[in-house]
Formats: sequence, C-alpha cells, structure tokens
Amino acid sequence: MPLDRQRPDGPSLDLRVIAADNVDAPRGVLLLLSGGPGQPAIPTLSHNVDPDVLREYRLVMFDQRGTGAGGLNCPALQETVGGSDFLTPPAAAVDQCAEQLGSNAGYYGTPDTVDDIEQLRQVLKVNRLTLDGTSYGSFTAEQYGLKYPDRVQALVLDSVVPHKGFDPMGVDLMAATSAVLRSACHACTTDPVADLAWLVRHGVSGTDLMEMLSVSSLNSVNPTLNGIPAALHAARNGDDSTLKELIQRTTSKGLPYDELSAGLHMATLCSDLHFPWSGKPNHQTALDDAVRRLEPKRLYPYDVATARAQLMIQGCLRWPAARVSTYPAAQELLPRALILHGSNDLFCPLDWSRWEQAHAKAAQLVVIPGSGHSVQRDPRGRQAVRTFLLH
Repeated sequence: MPLDRQRPDGPSLDLRVIAADNVDAPRGVLLLLSGGPGQPAIPTLSHNVDPDVLREYRLVMFDQRGTGAGGLNCPALQETVGGSDFLTPPAAAVDQCAEQLGSNAGYYGTPDTVDDIEQLRQVLKVNRLTLDGTSYGSFTAEQYGLKYPDRVQALVLDSVVPHKGFDPMGVDLMAATSAVLRSACHACTTDPVADLAWLVRHGVSGTDLMEMLSVSSLNSVNPTLNGIPAALHAARNGDDSTLKELIQRTTSKGLPYDELSAGLHMATLCSDLHFPWSGKPNHQTALDDAVRRLEPKRLYPYDVATARAQLMIQGCLRWPAARVSTYPAAQELLPRALILHGSNDLFCPLDWSRWEQAHAKAAQLVVIPGSGHSVQRDPRGRQAVRTFLLH
C-alpha cells in the first residue's frame, strides 16, 4: 500500500492480510476490523466469530497501517501510556514519537485506512463487503460505508464510536460514568459515584481512575465491575490498597506495541478528531477557553482537571500539525446494520450507539445488560451477530 496515495512512487507499507480458503462462500466476504486505534486484527479477532458464520462467509482480517509486528513503535510513549485513551502522556515521550515519525505522521488517519480497505476489496475481487468493526473498528466501518456505500453488504458495529466523532476531553464518558457505576452496584450500601468524586477531589488521579474503570469494563476483564465499588469506598475511608492494586492491574502502561501501538494511536487520533484549537493560531489559549466553558455538573464524578489532563488533549496539543482527516458529507449509514452495546461499557457511552442508530436509515440496536466493551466477546453478543448475519 502507498503511504500517501498522492505519491504512488513514494514510501509504501506492507499490511498483513489473512483470508480463509472458502473463496466461494455463499454470503461473500466478512472483513473484521480491530479497535484502538492501534490494535492489529490478525492475532485478536477470529475467536469472536461463530463457526456457522465462518462456513457461510469468507473471513478476512488485516493489520491496519501502523499496527502489528511491522507497526509504529515509539518506545517511550509505549512504556508510559501503552494503549490508553486516558493516561496523561509525558511531553518528552510525545515529542520523541512525533520526531520519529517525522513527515509521515499525517498518513495514519482513518480515511487512509478506509482507502486501504477499498484497495483490499479490489484485490479480493468481490463487489461488496460485510464489515464487522469493534470500538474504533466500528468508526472505520462507518466511514467506509459512508464513502463506498455501494460496496457494503451489511455492517456490524460493536461498542460504537459514532461517525460524527467525539469530544476528545471525554465529557460524554464522564457524564455516563454515574449511571454505569450505580447500575453495577446491586447490593451496595454506599454510593460508589460519591466515593469516586471524593477521591478525585482529594488527589487521586482522575485519568488513572478513568483508565481503571474503562479497562475493567472490557468483556475480557471485569464487565460487571465486581469489587470496584467496595475498593472505591475503602479508599475513601483510608485503605487504598485494593484500589491501587486495581489501578496497577488494569493499566495500559507498557503494553507491547504489536498488541496496541501507542504511536499509531496518537497519530490517528490527532488526525481524526476536532480539537478546541483546530484552525486557531494559539492552541494553548483555545484550550484554556474551552476548559473554562466546561460544565462541572456534566463532568461529575470527575472534574475539569481530569478533562484537561487526558491523553488526547495533552498528547495532541503537542503533536505536530499534519494532515487533518476529512470525511464524506453523507449523514446516513447503509440500510442494513446491527449495533451492539454493553450496558456497562466505560470506553464508549451507550448514547453513542443510540446516536448512531438515530442517524442510520435502518439499524437494529441490541443492548446487552451487564456486558461491557467489545460485546462479541460475550456469548449473547455473538448470538446476536449470528442471527443478524445468517437470517
């Protein structure tokens, strides 16, 4: 693949692709798209697919540009934030990664991946694709569907990132935290939301707490959030040992780059998202103005300092100006889509999936009670996909 499609004779990328050998599968190609951004698909996704689906579709996966063993490796950034969406990145690690990527930093946006998918479709010699994307992969699937609507048979959107994008300060997720925490606290005699708010006000890092809760909500970790309310309450009362252990156990720091590339994560987000300083000459002043406009009640149980400290703000504030991602003007997705969301997801608020359904021509939304992020890891989620794809 060319790094820059305007320079076909310039630098190129080798993207790993794996495809099942049932070339004549009756329902065509099912392309799985991984999350992150920064996660490779080939090592992680195939176990989520129902065996009957594998017989009816030709399964195809590829490691998106910048991911996997041949992907972007920024060691200092990888060690300090790994695959996190929230942890505050050290300035030196951001600068080092940006310097390492140099002029190539702007060629890892979602529109580049969308065109890689279209080139892959042409290589596969099929007219249409069924796309199944989880988390950031749902955003990639949506953008492909908007740009190439005639090339899509159906979409499965799991733990949705809406195609309109989202606020990099994390306001939507902070606003959704209270309902998720309280719904997961069936036998609590105390209020875990009040405990979380107290800890944030008394010096516990809000970004560390967001990281702990979001990673815990993964269906592969602790989607019921078992034990977390008790740990928050104990910490408020002076015993923070369990909370510290939870934070340590769920951190993304040091995650290997071939499992989720921190460099690719930063490069994509800084190209894709709209920031308070976008199009303005003084980035710091624009950020200060945006922070002053934040509504503390909407951030509760977190605070303004948490919003300001997040990876996407502090990392992209320092990231060099590069190509800004542009998207199709269309406002609707394709007619046939399944949207999956776990009620306890603390990476992607449920309202994002509701918004996506409202802005699709015809989409079915399935919310799995007690499930978390990456719903196809839950048997109920896999069954919903099986029904959608085979009937």
